[in-house]
Amino acid sequence: MSDEGEILRFPAESGCFGCSTQNAAGLQLTFRRAGPTILCDYTIPDRFHGAPSVAHGGIVAAIFDELSCAAVVFLRERYVVTGELSVRYLRPCPVEKSLRFSARISAASHPRYAEVECEAFLADELLARSSGKFFYVERTVSSP
Repeated sequence: MSDEGEILRFPAESGCFGCSTQNAAGLQLTFRRAGPTILCDYTIPDRFHGAPSVAHGGIVAAIFDELSCAAVVFLRERYVVTGELSVRYLRPCPVEKSLRFSARISAASHPRYAEVECEAFLADELLARSSGKFFYVERTVSSP
């Protein structure tokens, strides 16, 4: 388990679009833990806009997807793949503004998957939220 507040990275560099520092075209997300919550502060670059000044909805969904997987990895020490992700956009997510994304495991009693809920904020304003089911894969975090 990670210490609260430390920067979290996946154990192996994979070239992932969401979290890899080696993927120049990717998001290069970093995470940190605050109790039972995983946080990601991120400014969506303008290159990921849909409408002018507004983040493309698919990029917001990709951040939620990556953050949800990170929540299970860093809080449960299990790798997962996305089985289902539902996103509710409440307000446009701006580009070039610092956003705070948060994720928490809402249910983990099923033997095959965990349920994760996320939120995106601009200051104190809730912009979007997601919920999903993330299926465990055989490999654990400590596996090569």
